[in-house]
Amino acid sequence: MNGEEAPIGAVVVGTGFGLFTHVRALRNAGFEVRAIIGRNRERTAERAAPLGVPLASDNLEQVLADDPAIRLVTVATPPHAHYTPVMQAIAAGRHVMCEKPFARDLTQAREMLHAANRAGIVHALGAEFRFDSAQSLLRRVVQDGLIGDPLMFSRIYQQPGTGEDEPLADWWTDAAQGGGFLGAFGTHMIDQVRSTVGEIVAVNAILRKLTTSRPTMTSDDYYNVQFRTANGCMGVIEAAMNFPGPFVMATKVAGTKGAAWIQSGSAFGDPEEVWIKDADGARQVPMPDELVNPAPEPFAVKELIQTEMDRWHTQGFDVAPYAKLFRQMKARIEGRAPPLPDPAGDFQDAAAGQAVLDASRLSAAEGRWVEVEAV
Repeated sequence: MNGEEAPIGAVVVGTGFGLFTHVRALRNAGFEVRAIIGRNRERTAERAAPLGVPLASDNLEQVLADDPAIRLVTVATPPHAHYTPVMQAIAAGRHVMCEKPFARDLTQAREMLHAANRAGIVHALGAEFRFDSAQSLLRRVVQDGLIGDPLMFSRIYQQPGTGEDEPLADWWTDAAQGGGFLGAFGTHMIDQVRSTVGEIVAVNAILRKLTTSRPTMTSDDYYNVQFRTANGCMGVIEAAMNFPGPFVMATKVAGTKGAAWIQSGSAFGDPEEVWIKDADGARQVPMPDELVNPAPEPFAVKELIQTEMDRWHTQGFDVAPYAKLFRQMKARIEGRAPPLPDPAGDFQDAAAGQAVLDASRLSAAEGRWVEVEAV
């Protein structure tokens, strides 16, 4: 290759989000997607063909044994099905990126974490919104001490409703599969809290089902989680998949010297902005060039869309943050400094987030504050 090293090979496990987002982001980050794994070989081949993925299979172990050029495995199956491909990849000595929610429970999360550490591989959690422009800048503002010690964190997100005629993925609606909006969306908020203001040590949660049009749904589509961190910050994260009325979204952090928040751009369609208010007044914080993400590009192959989540993810809003996550991983695999100082989440973060998830579910079931287990 004219003196250049061959690109690092990757295999994607999962034919939904993995196909819509992982494949595009991996390619944007300089990886070569050599295979995609699904439950049904024929169906996987049909879904992989429009993206030009050369190999479709239902056997990850065989693909890894046959192709030593594959050095990275990304896992985008439902959460209850993460364990097997993650452990197969680790056993084969491959680096792994796994989606969230990470595991069935904390016990399983610890097992994957310890196996990855023993193997000495590079591991990462699919917390791509660490590399969302506004979230990244807000984190820097707080961690650089610009508002002093954090006292209160508030994150609220309420959708007015979902496409009731569109199916949801099974794991989103089935509590037994680790689903629900807390697992699907709340894990992002949990990671934002942990990486911005500190480790969560106790929670008090409400989980509810608000939709009236999905009678077989056993999981939550609304959550409200109060929390306390190890450094004394307190806060609340709330989100609803179907809460009639206006769309609501806000993120604010108050500290001992001021406050910072994320707000919509000054004109419709503008990127989100980060603002700070302290003794000098309120002002916008300039967005560093390295945190700017390109505008989303929708996924072109509409016939592959089967669920409402597919429709969300084909909008492309998570491709650019994911490409940054994969570039961070690529640098670590190649033994060089990552391009951004902001760390990607790893399996330690994944297990810690799972501990918060488990504690929140227990809290909601028993109606009390619950301490979060240490990983």
